Amino acid sequence: MPIVHIDHIDLHYDTRGAGEPLLLIMGYRGSGFLWREELLTLLTRHFQVIFFDNRGTGLSDKPTTLYTIPMMADDAAGLLRHLGIRRAHVFGVSMGGMIAQELALRHPQLVQRLILGCTSCGGR
Repeated sequence: MPIVHIDHIDLHYDTRGAGEPLLLIMGYRGSGFLWREELLTLLTRHFQVIFFDNRGTGLSDKPTTLYTIPMMADDAAGLLRHLGIRRAHVFGVSMGGMIAQELALRHPQLVQRLILGCTSCGGR
């Protein structure tokens, strides 16, 4: 799986399939490896699926700084830009849903459709 350098950290990501881009954002402490193969197989029939390890998880860098939702949304935006994707469907679960919402607020031009699962608008 490739690595991209965004905002002083390396993010581990993967892409599969063809079609409109669909960015998957995993929840708290979960890496992209947690997206089940069965789900990825179904989604790649219709989409170019992009998933990644949030900072601090999986094979991405684990800086010793405080992680914030806006920071992680900017990571996702940087990944989309690196891949040359102008607009993507974005699916976030749990904390990934909070990141997805922040991505839509901070970088609305990148988000075609927002899909949220098992999440909230955040908190303190």
